[in-house]
Amino acid sequence: MFDERVENLIGKLIGGTLDAAEKRELAEWVRRNPDDERFARALENAWERFEPEQPMPEVVSERILANIFPVADTTPEEEDEPDVSGGITWLWPKLVAAALVIGLGVYWWAGYRGNRDVAQQEKAAKVQLADIPPGGNKAILTLGDGSNITLDSAGNGLLASQGGTSVTQSGKGQLVYQSGQGAESAPVFNTVSTPRGGQFHIVLPDGTGVWLNAASSLRFPTAFTGKQRNVEITGEVYFEVEHNRQMPFVVKNGPTEITVLGTHFNVMAYDDEKIMRTTLLEGAVKVTRGAREALLTPGQQARISTGTGSMRVVDDVDTEKELSWKNGYFQFEDESLESIMRQVSRWYDVEIRYEGNSRGENFTGRLPRNSNVSGVMKILALSGVKFRIEDKTIIVTP
Repeated sequence: MFDERVENLIGKLIGGTLDAAEKRELAEWVRRNPDDERFARALENAWERFEPEQPMPEVVSERILANIFPVADTTPEEEDEPDVSGGITWLWPKLVAAALVIGLGVYWWAGYRGNRDVAQQEKAAKVQLADIPPGGNKAILTLGDGSNITLDSAGNGLLASQGGTSVTQSGKGQLVYQSGQGAESAPVFNTVSTPRGGQFHIVLPDGTGVWLNAASSLRFPTAFTGKQRNVEITGEVYFEVEHNRQMPFVVKNGPTEITVLGTHFNVMAYDDEKIMRTTLLEGAVKVTRGAREALLTPGQQARISTGTGSMRVVDDVDTEKELSWKNGYFQFEDESLESIMRQVSRWYDVEIRYEGNSRGENFTGRLPRNSNVSGVMKILALSGVKFRIEDKTIIVTP
């Protein structure tokens, strides 16, 4: 009898009518029953009850199984600082695993409840797009004399020599700085800037690896001298810093400074985000903002309000999520539609516009960044997001 109850709960999950108490009940059952085959049988039976004459749609592709799933019943205190303690978003991978066991795909779409006419459902789910390709390796290198080099079309090999430093673009799509014996005592500063829809990897003169996300920049000397290795950033940048105890590495973003000896960390500091996040993966960093200061250990994140300058440290951060952009995918955890669309806007170089009250739900999921914008938007559409595209503008509608 209890399995029948579980099938009813899964049916409500598929239909979008599961309330908070029922979510907790279903989550508890899954915790106590880790057997995927048993869960798969319950899933299959629930679908047959829910739509007896329509087979479960075959959407077992990487994009659909990349887990976009709307999260209900959560109200973050502030954007980008979610509280998901009452949700069951972890249930989605289990649902996918069960679907694979029975050889079927699973989908969710908020408008599915009510009218079940198959033709209408298919019509509602189809999204006609003028496709937009994803971003790629492209950036502008601004030399000390003010001249610019377009890195995506510059070709491989030596690009410039400045004092004793050579600048080379490698076949791996990265920029490499190498300091020679004649490196200048007063180094020239260069800037690498990625456009919207661009990303790039740089190896600095000291061997530090730097990865720039879309719409980001890094200003740095062509040779490090003095007591510190100082660089300046905007946007989102990941660092793997070469250890040098005698010359700490300092990252500056406006009034914020991050000081390290040798470590791996990510900084997200876009102007259009309310929170600046510094996430530590290895080593130790000190984050300073005015009189405020925090020493981070691996797995911690410093969050600074861009409005007030207040700082707090968060433990046990999902570092995989924070580095998802570098590793080739989007990853969302109870994120608002606006937050997701800002990431889409930067990576696909599109404008976002909202009409009416179209910003309700939060989402959890993962998507590859190498798919066209249609791949992302079609999956969001399956989750109830309505939109249209006009030229390079995505218009989200109620």
